[in-house]
Amino acid sequence: MLRRVLFALAGVAVAAFLATDRAPKATAADDDIAGSWMLSYSVRGGFEQNTAIIRVQVKDGKAAAMVLYTPLKGAVLKVTGFEMKDGKTVKFNLGTAVFEGTLDKDGKLAVGSYGNDQVAYRAKLARTDKTELAANEITTITAAPAPMAAANKLTSAVTLLRGQALREKDADKKKEILDKIPAAEKEADEKAPDLFREVLAKHADTPFALDAAITLLQNGSKMKVTADEAAKLLTTVEKQSAPFGTRFTRFQMMNAVEALASQKGLEGAAEGAAAKLAKTEGATAAFVSRALTARKTALEALGKTEEAKAIATELVKLEEKIDAEYLKTVPPFKPTAFTGRKEKGANQVAVMELFTGAQCPPCVAADVAFDALLKSYKPSELVLIQYHLHIPGPDPLTNADTVARAKFYGANSTPSTFFNGAKAAAGGGGMAASENKYAQYVGVIDPLLEKTTEVKVGGRATRTGDKIDIAVEVNGGSGDDMKLRVLVVEDTVKYTGSNQLRFHHQVVRAMPLGAEGVAIKDKAFKQTASVDLAGVRKNLTKYLDDFAANSRPFPKPDRPMDMKALKVIVIVQNDDTKEIVQAAQLEVENKGAGQ
Repeated sequence: MLRRVLFALAGVAVAAFLATDRAPKATAADDDIAGSWMLSYSVRGGFEQNTAIIRVQVKDGKAAAMVLYTPLKGAVLKVTGFEMKDGKTVKFNLGTAVFEGTLDKDGKLAVGSYGNDQVAYRAKLARTDKTELAANEITTITAAPAPMAAANKLTSAVTLLRGQALREKDADKKKEILDKIPAAEKEADEKAPDLFREVLAKHADTPFALDAAITLLQNGSKMKVTADEAAKLLTTVEKQSAPFGTRFTRFQMMNAVEALASQKGLEGAAEGAAAKLAKTEGATAAFVSRALTARKTALEALGKTEEAKAIATELVKLEEKIDAEYLKTVPPFKPTAFTGRKEKGANQVAVMELFTGAQCPPCVAADVAFDALLKSYKPSELVLIQYHLHIPGPDPLTNADTVARAKFYGANSTPSTFFNGAKAAAGGGGMAASENKYAQYVGVIDPLLEKTTEVKVGGRATRTGDKIDIAVEVNGGSGDDMKLRVLVVEDTVKYTGSNQLRFHHQVVRAMPLGAEGVAIKDKAFKQTASVDLAGVRKNLTKYLDDFAANSRPFPKPDRPMDMKALKVIVIVQNDDTKEIVQAAQLEVENKGAGQ
């Protein structure tokens, strides 16, 4: 997981390893930046990752930087846009991530942030005489204060048990593990909040204080945070973030405000902070939109309807502008149309299943490549399916069926990809890695399209109002382990999570025959199913409500459930081998008025 995060931040460049980038004319003070520097960043308090050793040279009034060493095996990192302003502000790109920091008066350390438009981490650039790192020098771990260590142990115990239950195959052992979870959750709920508060009271001068404050804000209702305490915690977040620069502070405050805006009793603290964030000088339109959305949510909860309506009107115009710009640039490459099968008689339909999350930065490359495949292949060649999961954070596009499907494959990380039931082309990355990921997917898909199968799948789906009637026929697909699965997917869902992807496609909304499917008993097999979309929305709402109450709150209240443009996907799968032997995508014929 850590390796994917690092690749997502750093990117994989295709240019030369020791590449340089010329900056504008340097001042006399810029000569002080010359030398070797270690770039490090921290995803959480107490854990620091050394990412690269960078050499900076100033020659003939110009600054140049290059990567001397990185511990990221296989990564080709390139420094671009290196600049130093006013003799103290250092900024440069490393792959798809940007470092911004301020030099101390001794010129030996620049403290700031490292990240991109989706995420920013605490970071530093320190002078070094090293040219490479030993295995034990790649990361630096600082012991957490006793209350933080105890709180982390309590919360991680629940996560570990859930992971064990997901991986366990033996039914009795799985039940034994599941039976332990309620007690572990109860203990964490009772003890962890006070431990986080103790960190703030006794260890306010450590990096762990920021993590404790953010955790309390994100779980405010569950941890019994009052409105007054929330306001104080926001002040703590701002104060603790300030040494790492305005960009890092903005990200931390935004995450906290979005979490508070949808928590009962804490909306007032969120509203004022959101209004301030919306006026941040130099902020992108997308950032302003997030701030305004959080403020509107808080105002609605506070009963300030007219103010909320005014912001809603402003948001509509802003969102239209952002959407138009987004669609112009995503994907950041031109997909190539599939030229057709080479094997005469080949009729295998390839199926790609992507497990992803709207809060998952490394999923950006996978999601964007997935979207590009929609432009390259016809549904008669490739069926694309997207399952959302609460990894690494709560995702409102997740449902019980997508979780069950992940369990079927043993997929416990995102992004994870399966082609005709076989795991392949693992990993993700940032937007810049999406073209390489697309090429990787094409390399897996094209050979599958040269295969022949005797199994044939067909059917029809008709919609009248909120009801969809489905009739499926399968020929030649019977067997002891053969299963039929039917999926209702939404063509396009607009939801912006923390990874900032605005549109999601082929999103699974329901599996009307259940995630386990039904056995195919005859060579000429027929199956019908009906889907009540009002019931689907009701089930989704209950699932999300239960998750928020029992696990973690969602970062914002959005729960898109338009379900205007739907498709039905039918797959025939051998549950023993996991191989998908044939599939079909059925267009939904709309019979009812207003559809």
